Amino acid sequence: MTDRATVEAPADSDRLDPDDRRSIRQNSIWNALQQVANLASGSVFAIVLAWVLPLDEYGVYSYAITLSTVGLAVTTAGLNGLGIKYIYAEGRRGSRSVAAILLIREFFCVATFLVLGAISFTSNDRLTTVATLVALTSLFFRALDAPELWYMAHMRSRRAATVRIVCVTAMLAIRVVSMLVLPNLWLFIGIFVLEAAVTSLWILWRFIREPGVPAMAKPPAAEVRSMLRDSSPLALSGIANQINLRADIVIIQPIMGSVAVGVYSLATRASELAYFLPMVIMNSTLPVLLRALEESRETGSDARYRRMLQVAYNRAFQGGVLVALVVTAVCLSPVKQLFSADLQPVFGVLLIHIWASPFVFMGAVYSKWIIAEGYLWSSFLRHGIGALTKIGLVFALIHYWGLNGAAVATVVSYAVANYFAAFLGKESRTQGYAMTRAFISPLVEAVQLARRPMFRRKARSDG
Repeated sequence: MTDRATVEAPADSDRLDPDDRRSIRQNSIWNALQQVANLASGSVFAIVLAWVLPLDEYGVYSYAITLSTVGLAVTTAGLNGLGIKYIYAEGRRGSRSVAAILLIREFFCVATFLVLGAISFTSNDRLTTVATLVALTSLFFRALDAPELWYMAHMRSRRAATVRIVCVTAMLAIRVVSMLVLPNLWLFIGIFVLEAAVTSLWILWRFIREPGVPAMAKPPAAEVRSMLRDSSPLALSGIANQINLRADIVIIQPIMGSVAVGVYSLATRASELAYFLPMVIMNSTLPVLLRALEESRETGSDARYRRMLQVAYNRAFQGGVLVALVVTAVCLSPVKQLFSADLQPVFGVLLIHIWASPFVFMGAVYSKWIIAEGYLWSSFLRHGIGALTKIGLVFALIHYWGLNGAAVATVVSYAVANYFAAFLGKESRTQGYAMTRAFISPLVEAVQLARRPMFRRKARSDG
């Protein structure tokens, strides 16, 4: 297998215009609304839940949902961004790629359920293990939402986003009522599974009834094998990335217990609230980036393509620093005194953890460059190195600094995976340089802004 995955371009009538700002904006808005709804139902709800459940039960809930989140990422089989690339190449009148992706995802579901179910037994807590096994059943439903990639590939995210928004809103209302009337651990886990089932089945039903799209049929075995072969580096990368993201929770549980997991999870949930925006924007604009790359190869000039990437890195870094500064100010302010004593450690963890934001934001851009260019093994390399760094540092630092040590390990591992690893490959090194330029972009833009009025005054005086 080559390091570069290639997909044929679609017919001209199905191509997207990289300058179609209206389509990009609308697609981004709908994806953003969808992600906001998911955050409200996921991260925001999980944060509020800490005030309803006892901290040890909140730790059990967090552990179960964390492993389910890992499973959700793994069961995509590396076919999120790459799946969009396949579907985009097939055009709007094809559904063969969607059927193949759905079949592959269900296969990954079975394997992931067995592996993560076995990992749950390392928690050394029966309640945690049973809760995790129940939550993991949601994976079999989540795999059915593969048609959502078709809508994203063709800039029609509104169709799938409205389904998610309606389902998330309804389930959020049920959660709020449950918190007020019957705050029970098992009820909340049951709602989590129910939301996955209703949302995914609805998206699948809507796609099946989509006008102009042929009915899904059993995909050829050769095509499934080809997709698995092409996506294998991204699938392995996804596993390594989830280890990098979630290994700390799995390690903290047997060493420090459910209460510590509850405290640490609350801090990481707060950090994750800031991570969704760059992911949304890059997922929405990936088809446009693919078209810009295609144009650069046709014309022999990649200046516009490189400029798009550099601007994206600049804005990602600036946004990450801004978020980190705001959260740092909140953590150091008297606001934290409004919370109970058992939640005070959350602010110390969050104060450290949030400084991974600039690297996470730039990593969202870098990951889409990897998909667009086809350097898929680069993704596995960066996440694999990040995962090894994370595991080693968590074990080394947690015994000295406790939960704060795990937070330091997170920041370092994210920096390694999203920045330093880019310099290991000849092709990816250009992106490392682009991210380095992004570090100084606030200073460069400030100087340019300061000079602008000076030049205007000079021009007027010369006139």
